[in-house]
Amino acid sequence: MNKNDIAALAKLFSEMSAVRSESDLESVIEEGLGCFGDKDISKLKVELYRLGVRLLTVDAENREALRTRRIACLTDDEKSELQKVEEIIDGNLLKYYFQPIVSAHDGEIFSYEALMRSAADPSITPFHILKYAGLSDRLDDIEKATFLNVLKIIEREKDKLGNKAVFINSIPNVRLGESDADKISQLLSKNSDSAVVELTESAEADEAQLSRMKDRYRNMNIRIAVDDYGTGYSNVRNLLRYTPNFVKIDRSLLSEINSDPRKRHFVRDIIEFCHDNNILALAEGVETGLELKTVILMGVDLIQGYYTARPSPELITSIPYEIKQEIKRYQQQRQDGKLTHVYRVEGSERVLLDKVKKHGYKCIRILPTEERGDITVVGSSALSTNIHIEIDSGFKGRLTLESAHLSNTKNRPCIEIGENCEAEISVFGDCFLHNGGIVVPESSELTFTGVGSLVIDVHDSSFYGIGGPLDMRHGRLSFSANVKFVIEAYGQQGTCIGSGLGGEIDIHQGVYEIKMNCNNGVVIGSLTGNTDLDIRNCGIQVISTCLKGAVIGSRDADAELLLHGMSFKGIASGKETVCVGSVGGNANVTIDNSNFVSDVRSDDLAVLGSLYKDSNVKLHNISMNVDAGGQNAYIIGGTNGITDFDCRNVDIKINLNSSFDNITSAEGDNFKVGDGRYFIEINGEKREIIQNV
Repeated sequence: MNKNDIAALAKLFSEMSAVRSESDLESVIEEGLGCFGDKDISKLKVELYRLGVRLLTVDAENREALRTRRIACLTDDEKSELQKVEEIIDGNLLKYYFQPIVSAHDGEIFSYEALMRSAADPSITPFHILKYAGLSDRLDDIEKATFLNVLKIIEREKDKLGNKAVFINSIPNVRLGESDADKISQLLSKNSDSAVVELTESAEADEAQLSRMKDRYRNMNIRIAVDDYGTGYSNVRNLLRYTPNFVKIDRSLLSEINSDPRKRHFVRDIIEFCHDNNILALAEGVETGLELKTVILMGVDLIQGYYTARPSPELITSIPYEIKQEIKRYQQQRQDGKLTHVYRVEGSERVLLDKVKKHGYKCIRILPTEERGDITVVGSSALSTNIHIEIDSGFKGRLTLESAHLSNTKNRPCIEIGENCEAEISVFGDCFLHNGGIVVPESSELTFTGVGSLVIDVHDSSFYGIGGPLDMRHGRLSFSANVKFVIEAYGQQGTCIGSGLGGEIDIHQGVYEIKMNCNNGVVIGSLTGNTDLDIRNCGIQVISTCLKGAVIGSRDADAELLLHGMSFKGIASGKETVCVGSVGGNANVTIDNSNFVSDVRSDDLAVLGSLYKDSNVKLHNISMNVDAGGQNAYIIGGTNGITDFDCRNVDIKINLNSSFDNITSAEGDNFKVGDGRYFIEINGEKREIIQNV
């Protein structure tokens, strides 16, 4: 006997162990021995038949013993229920209700599911029938009755069904007798266009059963549905084993899915897996309008549940008109989003950029909800996208960016926040915004949190990084994140952090590396509006090339600036330049407990304060190293206006090249210098600083 013969016998033994009758045993042995061809196997056949009979006897004895033990454990009430179920099975006292399965595209009825009921006693539910049929080892009787009864109804209602099919529940690990299986196969073949076999329950067939079952249904052109996906035997491995036409997503995953981001994430993956493998995804047990809306917007193909239609003893021809219209509206929203390349997100959800990009979306639109939103957008360092984010007005919640790479067309933001929002952007990993920054209208607030880096790259004639364009005032910007912000801006005019008309900016944590190259600009602050800045506990490094502008402050308006507990290093050059303060407005500058280093070159220059108006500069407890030069250059204050300078407990080194012979125009009572170390050199000559307070 060769290896092939041994393998054939092993398969035959496996199949023999599953038979329940001598007729089935004989058929299995005849079929199994067919592979031996002309070999003399008469003795083997006799021995196999004897073995099979013994197996049948032992199996019957074991099943009866097990049934006896199970029944002995039942209460009196359960024994009464068992008796009722056996009477129902013996008399085939079963009836069937039909629940419509509707299209998620237009609300039309696609098919029906036949749901078993007791025709004798309404108190005996399908759960009771299956429970006691299992206890009494009669699930095969339920399987046979279900197929025969429903197929007879299908034949009777052919005209009413039209091209619609009926889903028939089947238990995959139940094996019918040969004669019953043949009878059912004949009816299925006859009605193959009107029947879908739905594999249900949590038990799975073994490989031999599965192979026979798939071959039988494939030969009859019968479609298969897998029930309860997401629980029990319904996993990805078994989807590949069963290769179904339909996947019914379990009710447990759909209940309140509108408010559970974990469920939405899981179900979205199921739907995408189905579509990638030419499987229709069916949302089962939809009970609310919000659940309906959510699954349609996620792309489900079919819907079944109490919300669309309850089970009925008759085959209804249409669901309620208003529900059908609701389905059409939600589907239109989905299609509108696809046509406009807008992916809509509500509530809380985890959005994978690779999948959004794969489906051709260009925009992620975040909608406000009654509860606080929590949206996570996930990318990867190797994934660049042409996707931007729009946050609708009224949103309150958090947007988490995980290694997200976003971009937009020039002069359009990568992240646009609507009016009256209270938004938090939490940064994790290396995130990147290309061709656009983040716009925050005056009525909104934006707070940064997280641990990671955010790179913003803006190249346009009119630019902004975080804040807003030239003609607007931005909302409150709060930086409370251990995040590295890297901003590169090139153009005619703009701001890197801030806006044209200004607004409140609080920077309380993080590292900032910013490069700006333009004609008119401000690195942090505003161009033409008043600026109020509170910067502390952070590190800022700037390289600015700008004809007219400020590094921190305002170009044309008043600036109120507090720098505390921070490290600043700035390299700047231009024609009219202020490092910290305002070019054309009044400037109040306070720097304390900080380290300040700058190298500035400009024709007209004020390193700290206002270039053309009043300056009030206070330096307390700082280390300062400034190298500056220009035709009309001061370190403190500018050429016009009144300069008030108060300096105490400092370590200052200044090297100035200028047509002026002092570091400031402040004098008399407006010039207060306290304890500290001062090294001043102007045009190559050392100067003494007289401490007067």
